[in-house]
Amino acid sequence: MTITVQEAKEIIAQEIENLAERNREPEWMTRIRYKALEAFENAPHSDPVISEEELLHFIAKPEIEGLPEKVESLDDLPPEMKALLDRLGISEVEQKYIAGLAVQTDTGIIYNEFLKEWEKKGLIVLPMEEAVKRYPDIVKRHFLQMFSVNESKMAAYHTAVWNGGIFLYVKEGLKVPFPLHLFFLIQESALAQAPHIIIIAEPNTEFHLIEGCTAPVLVRHSLHLDMTEAYIHEGARAQLTVLQNWPEYVHTRPMTRARVGKNARFINTTVGLGTGRSNIANPKYWVEENGYVELNGIILGQKDWYVDLGGEMYLRGRGAAGINASKSVIMDEATVITRGVIRAEAPKTKGHISCDALLMSDGATMETYPGLVSKVDDAELSHEAAIGKIREEELFYLMSRGLSEEKATQLIVKGFLEPMLRDIPMEFLVEIRRIIELAVSGGM
Repeated sequence: MTITVQEAKEIIAQEIENLAERNREPEWMTRIRYKALEAFENAPHSDPVISEEELLHFIAKPEIEGLPEKVESLDDLPPEMKALLDRLGISEVEQKYIAGLAVQTDTGIIYNEFLKEWEKKGLIVLPMEEAVKRYPDIVKRHFLQMFSVNESKMAAYHTAVWNGGIFLYVKEGLKVPFPLHLFFLIQESALAQAPHIIIIAEPNTEFHLIEGCTAPVLVRHSLHLDMTEAYIHEGARAQLTVLQNWPEYVHTRPMTRARVGKNARFINTTVGLGTGRSNIANPKYWVEENGYVELNGIILGQKDWYVDLGGEMYLRGRGAAGINASKSVIMDEATVITRGVIRAEAPKTKGHISCDALLMSDGATMETYPGLVSKVDDAELSHEAAIGKIREEELFYLMSRGLSEEKATQLIVKGFLEPMLRDIPMEFLVEIRRIIELAVSGGM
C-alpha cells in the first residue's frame, strides 16, 4: 500500500484530536502538536534504514501484525516470549508489566505513596500528560526547547503525536538518596509509541534515574520515537541509566539532548540488551564552565540488527570536559556503527572518545568514526578504539581450569562489559548478566 504525505498528515491530525480529547490537554499543547504537523511535510528525512515511503507506511499502519490483539493474562503472550521470560527468571509481577497488563500490587502502591511524600520536599515525578496540566508554566519553559520540529520528519512526527513519558523535577538543593526506578509509575507510558521525557535538575541537586526494563517489553508498534530533554543546572549531579531490550521487529529512534550547567555533572549510561531491528541515535550535549558529561553505551548486537549511535558534545565553557565511551558485543550478522564527536569551543577543555568491540562471529561488523574538533589551542582531545575477537589463549586458559567453552566465553564477555556496569544497582545487574549469558549461548 502506497501512502502520500497528505494522507499521512490526515492520519496524524486525527491522532492529535484523539490525544487532545483523551488527555484533556490544554490548548497550548494541542497548538504545538498542530505546528509540528505543518512542519512535517517539508521537514527533511535522512534515515539510513527507514525510507520516507516506509515512514509514511509506519504512520498509516503503526502496529505489528501477528501479535495478540489483547493480552488479558500471561498465557496470552507469544510462547517464545513467555519461555524467554521464564528462562530469565523474571518475577510474575514484572512479567505482567512487560506484557502491558495492569499491575496492582502492594509494592506499586507503596512506591507511589513514597513519591507523594517526597513531592512535599521538592521531588516531582509524574506522567508527562499529567505534568502538562499540573505544572503548565514549568513544562512550557522546557518542552521542545532543544529540538525543532523543522529539523527532521522524525522530530516533527514525535512532537505531533507524543504520548506517555515522564516529567522529573528536582528542587534546588535536594539530594535524592535512592535510585528512582520508574518501574510501576510508567507501566503504560513505557509501552507508548512516542514518549516525551523532561528532566530538570535545579542547582546543587543530586539524583539517579533508572528508566526502562532489562527484559524484552511486548510492544505493538513497529517504530518507537522517544524524546528526552535534560536540564542539569549549576552544581547539580545527575545520573540517567536507560535499560533497553526491544523486540527484534521494532525500529527505535531515541532523541536525547541535555544542557549541563556550570560545575554540573551528568552521567548517561545506556544498556542496549536488545536494540530492536534498528537503533539510530545522535544525542547532543552542551556543557558549560567546569561542567562534565559522560556518555556510556553498552551494545549487544544480535541477528541482523543495525545499530548506529552518535553522540555530539559541545564543550562551551572554560574547563568543560566530556567522555564518550562504548563497549559492543556483536554476534551473528549484526552491524554496529559509532560516531562520537567532541567539539572544544572554550579554553582548558578536555574530551575523550573510546570504542571497544568484541566480534563473536565472522559475519559481525563494527565501524567507528570518532570526531575531534577544536576551536582553541589548549584543548586536550583524544580517542582510542579496539576491535577484536576473543583470543584462543584466553579460552584455553579458562577451559584448562575446568570451564566449558560456553561458560568461558560468557565469563570473558561479562568481564569485557563489567567496567561500564559499575553504577547499576545489583538487582538489575543480576538480570543483565543473565541476558548476556543467554545471548552468548544462543538462548535469546
